[in-house]
Parts: sequence; C-alpha cells; structure tokens
Amino acid sequence: MPELIEHPSIPDEVIVAYEPLTIETTGGDRDTSESITGTLLLKRMADRYLDGKTIDVFTKKYEKPQAFIDGEEVSVSFSHTDDAIVAAISTSLNVGVDMEAKSREVHERLASRMKSKDEKSTLYEGNSLIRVWTFKEAALKMIGTGLRKPMNHVTVSIENEHHFNAEFDDGNRAKICSFIHQDHWISICYKLLP
Repeated sequence: MPELIEHPSIPDEVIVAYEPLTIETTGGDRDTSESITGTLLLKRMADRYLDGKTIDVFTKKYEKPQAFIDGEEVSVSFSHTDDAIVAAISTSLNVGVDMEAKSREVHERLASRMKSKDEKSTLYEGNSLIRVWTFKEAALKMIGTGLRKPMNHVTVSIENEHHFNAEFDDGNRAKICSFIHQDHWISICYKLLP
C-alpha cells in the first residue's frame, strides 16, 4: 500500500504518496517500466485516498501524464529513484514532483548549467545541489517539458526552509515545497490550474 506523505509544507489540495520500489527492466526498457509503476501507484492512491474513485492515466514518452477522474482532468506527476517512487495528485493545482536520493552526488560543473542568471547564490550555498536539482525538475515536470527544457530557464528563490518560488522564462510563476522523506529529497512544484 502506498504511504501517504503528510508533511506540513504540502498544500492541502495535493495528495502525495511514496512506495519503496525496485524496477526490473529485464526484457523491457526503464521508461516503460517507470510509466507502468507510476500509473499503478496513481491508481492505488485514487482508490485509497480519493474515496475509491477510479483514475484513468494516459502516458506518452517525454510528456506529462494526463489523468481523469469521472471525466474531469486532474493533475498528476510521479518520480522514481533506484529504490522508490513518489506520486502527486491534485484536482485544483497543476503539480510536478521530483525525488532524488539525499546521498546522490551532483558534479559542481552542473551547478553552472542549472543556475539561471537571476538566481541568488544563497540558493546554492544553503542547499545541496541534488535538492536544487529536484526544485528545477519538479518545476519542469509541472509545465510538461521535463528536462527537454534547460534547468536554467527556471529561477528559484527561497521563501523559507521548505517553501520556494519558481519563475519561468515566460514570466509564469509557481510555488515549490521541498522536504526529506525516507532519505530522499522530494520537491513538489504547484500552481492553480487554468
């Protein structure tokens, strides 16, 4: 059963769940396996945390998953590490989630490619690079591009220990919450659905 994450930084309108997971890719590719396991987690979440409702999820490679509950579109996102999966569902907010192992190393050279011209150095001085990575990837997942858009197109600013602001190169803005769960950094980017 998925573990409901109840961190005080998560907006009430977002359901987030976590599961330990090992992805087997023998005879298939990792992207397909991740898509299947993400869809299954979302279905279990809807059943358990949305009063037994059925969620229909449609995934395409390199696209944000589309999901519907009773014919109404909802926003979903999921993320994998080598040993776990996390997913988010919201009926009123557009969401993107990313998760990385807290211990994962990111090379310092990557910081210069991640950093937008408008970001303050305190973001990088006060947070591990892998945490900043999760801010950026969650934001890019929320808008549906994922890493097809460079991370430096998102400017992140600090609000407090668990809350951040994201501004995209087109002027759109969103919020990010970020916290540690089961030795993973989890970041969720969100804004009101149009």
